[in-house]
Amino acid sequence: MINGTFHPFRVLVMGTRSGDVDPGIFPYLHRRLGLSVAEVEHALYHDSGLAALSGLGNDMRDIEKRAAEGDKKAQLAVQVYAYRVRKYIGAYAAAMAGVDVIAFTGGIGENSASMRRRICTGFEFLGLGLDEDRNAGIRLTGSEAPQIQRDNARVRVIVTQTREQWMIAQEAARVLALEKAPAHAPAPIPVAVSAHHVHLTQAAVEELFGKGHRLTIRNRLSQPGFWAAEETVDVLGPGGEIPRLRVMGPCREANQIEIAETEAYKLGIDVPVRLSGDTTDTPVVTLRGPKGSIRTEGLIVAKRHIHMNAKDAQARRLKHGDQVEVAVRSDGRDLVFREVVIRTDPRFVTEMHIDTDEANAAHLKSGGAGELMPVEGCTAHVTRCHTPAGGMGKSCCLDEPQDKVAA
Repeated sequence: MINGTFHPFRVLVMGTRSGDVDPGIFPYLHRRLGLSVAEVEHALYHDSGLAALSGLGNDMRDIEKRAAEGDKKAQLAVQVYAYRVRKYIGAYAAAMAGVDVIAFTGGIGENSASMRRRICTGFEFLGLGLDEDRNAGIRLTGSEAPQIQRDNARVRVIVTQTREQWMIAQEAARVLALEKAPAHAPAPIPVAVSAHHVHLTQAAVEELFGKGHRLTIRNRLSQPGFWAAEETVDVLGPGGEIPRLRVMGPCREANQIEIAETEAYKLGIDVPVRLSGDTTDTPVVTLRGPKGSIRTEGLIVAKRHIHMNAKDAQARRLKHGDQVEVAVRSDGRDLVFREVVIRTDPRFVTEMHIDTDEANAAHLKSGGAGELMPVEGCTAHVTRCHTPAGGMGKSCCLDEPQDKVAA
């Protein structure tokens, strides 16, 4: 980057461009070969990169084929390219304190299974594990985005086609919508942090806490009719347990256990991301209470969502099931929450719910507030969110402080 602008000398090695170079190359080549700055710059733009390393041009398919046949220069080009990509992944993983997703796209990323394997090998310490069969079987035909990591890997690895034109159109539509936005925007939407918790049937309550037991209200929640109970249960999985999950009231028709994705590793279970209430074919765990234990399905990582009062949804031209984007600005950890589902009901108090992992990623201690900005003509919408001084002071589940939330 130069003055905030992209510069091709601070990137990966490209087809004919060098990528990262020591700036000392300019005076060195001027002294040794008498090249001017313009001549050095031209060479780095047009006579370097994979073409220069391999001596074969800049098509990675040809380079990999010749490398497999034993061509030393082609092998060097493959090694340099993979090394540079791995170095950038490692650098950004350090800067971001970890990696959630690695996405392969573009000609090489979409088409070269061997290069994807070379790049991903050795990142097990980050939680990345490549499934060799899935990687080798990728055949993209459209805009799909298959995942090729192992089932137990923490880092997701995605392969997808590049869609620059679609992204440009989306951004253009967003900017045009901002210009057409009404002068008096709707009130901000609170963002609440939801800690792990459990919803139980009355039958499960009696199994865990004794026959005839009724949950005791500890405190009311922001959503009318819902509350946190005094009771807690332990969740046991094949790899470990999570103690003292708060029970939420009132009782439901099916058991549901909501945890953060990082806690799934503690249990040793691959947990699906689901909307609350969607517990069909979810993992089975053991719940332990003071009077007994039960085996039950219903373990999920809650998909981020906004509880929206029906009148607020109508005012914002949103409907039940729509998805929005939420841009969160915080102390050095700005990010965009995508695919936030709108759930509407006349009884709801409008509020966005995220879990402790998501709050930690955004550096939110207790919540924030946002403003929805509908994009006309698009199925998606944009939410702009900010964190006011001191936060909102709200918690969806009002549980004990979680050590996964950044201080």
